[in-house]
Amino acid sequence: MAQAVSGRPTRFASIPRDIREATALSAAATYPSSFGVAMYGPSADESQYDLFGEPSGHLHTILDEAVNKVLDIVDLSEGIGSSNDLLTEQLAPLGQRAVKHIGSLTAGLTDAGVGVRVAWQAREGTVRRSDWSPSGVQRVRLLCEESEFTEAERITVTGWLGAASSFLGKVEIRTDGGEVIRASTDEELTGRLDEYFNKRVEASVEVEKVVFAGGRERKVYSVLSIRKLT
Repeated sequence: MAQAVSGRPTRFASIPRDIREATALSAAATYPSSFGVAMYGPSADESQYDLFGEPSGHLHTILDEAVNKVLDIVDLSEGIGSSNDLLTEQLAPLGQRAVKHIGSLTAGLTDAGVGVRVAWQAREGTVRRSDWSPSGVQRVRLLCEESEFTEAERITVTGWLGAASSFLGKVEIRTDGGEVIRASTDEELTGRLDEYFNKRVEASVEVEKVVFAGGRERKVYSVLSIRKLT
């Protein structure tokens, strides 16, 4: 999940070591009858992977962002009036790998017939609480299991790069045709995004289509390479 929210999602290959170390969870204690567990992430000294490049302890770390993304999905799955469109908007950009793991988590919970109550304290001290009912879990499971990711297609786009975040590995390109493409970037390109901000560019983009239950379609864009145009 952390790899998906911090840059370009991948289908396979190992997760970078810095992300794995920054998101490692350890069990501190279990509740009576073992129906609950207290967990914690790396200390400030152990984890240098801060999402915003600032000293750890002041802003959300990549672990906080990953947990918050999961809890966003949890919260959206609850409530009679909640739309599956909002859930698919959260799930699609995470990519096939993360969606598969969310599906495995929800399958285990559904098979056991249980929900989950979570309280997460971020490094700066704020606490977020979410309750995941068995019906909400089942809802996410069906979306994950019935999603279909197509083979990625490569296209070339030209336009203005009007927004870029080297913290999150995200860009927005307004193409010459007027379409706004929101895409992720891999680690190597992310560190150089400031070179292309507010400039006309040509980008090689990987496009992956996701079809969810009910025929809902979403496209996921990833920038593979980019160059400035004169």
